[in-house]
Amino acid sequence: MKLPLFILLLFISFLAISSESLGSESLGSENKSNTHEPNNKSLTHNQNIHKICGSSYDLCLKLIPQYLNETAQYSRLWFAYKLYQLEALSALERFDESERELVPLISKQGLPEKFHIYSHILYAKILQFKGDSELSLRYFNEAKELLLAVNKDWPKPLELIKIANMLLYMKQYQIGYDMLLGLDEKFTHFSDANFKYRLYTNLGHFALNLGDHQNHIQYRVSALQWANLLENKNIQAIATFNVARSHFFVENYNIALTYFKRAIPFGEKAKNLNLVNNAYLNMADIYHRNGDKSRVKEMLVNVIPSNLSGNYEELFQRLSKKIQ
Repeated sequence: MKLPLFILLLFISFLAISSESLGSESLGSENKSNTHEPNNKSLTHNQNIHKICGSSYDLCLKLIPQYLNETAQYSRLWFAYKLYQLEALSALERFDESERELVPLISKQGLPEKFHIYSHILYAKILQFKGDSELSLRYFNEAKELLLAVNKDWPKPLELIKIANMLLYMKQYQIGYDMLLGLDEKFTHFSDANFKYRLYTNLGHFALNLGDHQNHIQYRVSALQWANLLENKNIQAIATFNVARSHFFVENYNIALTYFKRAIPFGEKAKNLNLVNNAYLNMADIYHRNGDKSRVKEMLVNVIPSNLSGNYEELFQRLSKKIQ
């Protein structure tokens, strides 16, 4: 990928910041092209599911089918609800289900702009998870081109974090890191918890990949502080888990254990079984490194092997052999 294209992306992105206020699009704005004004009952209905899907992915997934069934299929509002469903499945790492829901739609003509872009991002992440890096990169590139093609008023700071997250998956670490550092400087005094959580989470990702472990820990701690101001248990679980991992990487094992233990009840409440599994496995790994075989066994009993994949599946098999 040529560097000038990314410089163009950064220029367009920061130009947009100067003219846009912070905040994410509501369902109301998704449906603004409708020919009639929604009644108060419909507005309350929309606002309720918007709040629910922002605070509980598990509850969102239970309720969203009803909203989809009661909405004209393929309308802008239907796609807004569908995006809630897909993002919730992705957040809980239920990638097989997410793929089943997404594949019939991703090549459909006439998709709303926001759904078109985010569906490509979500599908790229699914492909990355499944190990198809080449095809994943293609979808990330297509999403990037779509972002460059939209009008100059569309990108908002939260969307810019999405751009940076794409740069992360595309291994453009320094470019994405510099972009977010600029965003952090510009909004130092801004107090939107969701924005700050996502900003510091992604700064943490970049710092780790650039080998900056000191800042990695600090960004993870900052992300957790903002996550604790949100009502979303899954976000709190992820933020706590990330702090634990940041200490694990520098062999601060006692601190890491403390945060892995804290992450588990959040993950259980959020129904994020993959995170719970991974927390127990990380703890087992630490106990193994400390030579505590009995505690390794205790941790592995809590792991559900069928939910494992990739490095964690290999770690489970390796640790299981060690305690036989």
